[in-house]
Amino acid sequence: MDLPDPLTAAQTDDARWLLPSGAPVKAQSLCTLSRPRLMRAQHATDFRFFEATLLLVTSGHLTLESAESTWELANPHTLLAVAKNTLADIQKTPDNNTSVFTSVFLTFSPRLITEFHQRYGHTITPSSTVTECKTTELAEDLNDALQFCIRGIDSRSLSEAQQANRLMGLLLALQEEGIVFLRPSAAGLAERLTQLLAKAPEKNWTAAQAGRELAVSEATLRRRLAEEGVNFSTMLTEIRMHHAMMLLQTTHFSVSQIADACGYRAISRFSMRFKSRFGFSPGR
Repeated sequence: MDLPDPLTAAQTDDARWLLPSGAPVKAQSLCTLSRPRLMRAQHATDFRFFEATLLLVTSGHLTLESAESTWELANPHTLLAVAKNTLADIQKTPDNNTSVFTSVFLTFSPRLITEFHQRYGHTITPSSTVTECKTTELAEDLNDALQFCIRGIDSRSLSEAQQANRLMGLLLALQEEGIVFLRPSAAGLAERLTQLLAKAPEKNWTAAQAGRELAVSEATLRRRLAEEGVNFSTMLTEIRMHHAMMLLQTTHFSVSQIADACGYRAISRFSMRFKSRFGFSPGR
């Protein structure tokens, strides 16, 4: 069977994917689309996928290795679905001919996945759920659904309801290929805090300020986070570092600009944290 024309590097690297502000990531309440682009190989250790994610490599090679398994993407005809909170080492290598690595990184909000299960949960089989990672061929119907979604994300006139319908169509197309993201559990305080911090990683967050946003005292916030095995400072750093990684891969921002966008006023402190987290300097 002939495969459809996939998303190509030319389609994915165009400046039209930038927001009017110049930001590289299309962030909406239902999903987030980003376009990593690298000119050199990169290895990131213990990368956390904070949301259910679809990955498509349009140029180059990607290896994702968890504690249990290894997955590889080396052509634009294969999709990789990654479950929420998966932790893995990621190796990205530019294409030998173009010397560029490019990919599509699409995440789905817990609200969207929950609504999908509410509508279609009765049709889901246990064998189709993504507990860590699953790959599937980018068949014609799935490719059409993916490109339809991406065009919608790029549109400034599409309503949230229209975009939700497109995303539901994509999730249904994935289900047809045996891929369904797990239904999110009820959001605990740690999950609500993660969502809060991720919306504005550049802010000078304190536990007291976050507590006010979540309608709890600082003491209550810290106590309940501890009950979930979470530390406020560690979570904030983790979210900021992953945001920095995305900016490093999708923009031409300087290290100073990335540091500022992640809430760091001291470049040296930011660079030290980044290298400690991922194993290489952001200025490399």
